[in-house]
Amino acid sequence: MKVSKLLAAVLAAGLTVSSAASYQAGSKDVISFAPYEGTYVLPSGELILVTRVGVIKELAKPVFLDWQTGRYDNLIAAGADRFTSPTGSDPSVAVQTEVVFSRKDGGKADGLTIREAGFPERRALRTERFTDRDASFHNGEVSLAATLRIPKGPGPFPAVVLVHGSGPGERTQLSLMNAYFAGLGMAVLTYDKRGCGASGGDWKKVDLDVLAEDALAGVRWLKAQAAIDSKRVGLWGISQGGWITPLAGSVDQGVNFIINTSGPATSLRRQDTYNMSNALRLSGFSEDEVSQVLKGLNLLYDFGRGRASAEELDAVMDQARAHPKLKVLAMPPAREISVEALYAGQKIGDPAWYFHLNPDNDAMGPYRRLKCPVLVTYGRLDYTVPVEESVGLLGELAAETKAGNMTVKVIPDSGHGYLRMQSDDPRKPLAPQSISRAFFAAIDEWLRANGII
Repeated sequence: MKVSKLLAAVLAAGLTVSSAASYQAGSKDVISFAPYEGTYVLPSGELILVTRVGVIKELAKPVFLDWQTGRYDNLIAAGADRFTSPTGSDPSVAVQTEVVFSRKDGGKADGLTIREAGFPERRALRTERFTDRDASFHNGEVSLAATLRIPKGPGPFPAVVLVHGSGPGERTQLSLMNAYFAGLGMAVLTYDKRGCGASGGDWKKVDLDVLAEDALAGVRWLKAQAAIDSKRVGLWGISQGGWITPLAGSVDQGVNFIINTSGPATSLRRQDTYNMSNALRLSGFSEDEVSQVLKGLNLLYDFGRGRASAEELDAVMDQARAHPKLKVLAMPPAREISVEALYAGQKIGDPAWYFHLNPDNDAMGPYRRLKCPVLVTYGRLDYTVPVEESVGLLGELAAETKAGNMTVKVIPDSGHGYLRMQSDDPRKPLAPQSISRAFFAAIDEWLRANGII
């Protein structure tokens, strides 16, 4: 069974879709990207990050982040030690940036040169500011494969565990945030989500409470490391991770801080129907058509949880199949819907979450039980999350409890995460593509204000 293209796009909203780990230069030469990955410093002291980003390693593609200009985009192999970058994620767009690496004796790159039309050429040298080592920790019988990144210099260091969004996720998904936190002098633990990469278990068979226990296992492991300040260990999560982090902190008060990026303060059902309705409207569907799709979507959630019959679901999907525009969104007959069928060939997103996640989860309950400082950030241009509603709910809780430990920030130019988006079409990043400086400034200022760094 295949999910329609539009539905698949909606289910995967907010995730980075990437390509393989080796890259084609011209028509014949395949280039390994490993020698180029690292951090480079400009004469100004600003850094350039070169890494691979993707939900899983086999889909990770090379990117660069120029902290001096905010430019962030894919790198496309264009010859020996030479890469180019388009104005956006579409390689057909005219090239705006050229990155040329230098290497000694064919080893890893020791520097790079950036050339951009209309700007002076800039040279940056590789800097080794942290070390990485393989690690693993356990939640019960499940072993989770991880990487511990530790800044060079005397510890003990504050530390953060990075928590994935929905669907599959390996360490490459969080490469940029890993480098960002390490650049602030923090140790960073990234891990392959259960059932992904080298980790055991299966994320497709557990609810958010088990994923929260996975994150907590990472916190507990970090606190036992000699180089880590056990009083400054917290969690950062994005999207679905923004449900998981407060849940984890509400279970174990050993979590010293929480940063939630683009995590709804509403139930999964509310978030997903909000996401779907916005995606449909932006694609030109009428309000009546949106209502009909949401009726079917809610029945699908209930069917997956055993609360609606196959006959009820089939009746609504038959109506959709008879509609000239909605037929592309119709699910197959209920007898053909199964976890196995939905996940067959799936690489990103979570097309069957209604089988294993509670769609009516209480997102605010964990916040009420938190004792540690919390930062929640939303992008004003995030069409996938009910931002105003979430901000209102969190504001009511803060007023009700007089909680001085909660900070909520709405970033004016970002969407679901750290990219700057187009205000007239929030599905598309600005071109040339760039990060939101306000997003990173909010985290930086909050960490300092709370004595974490």
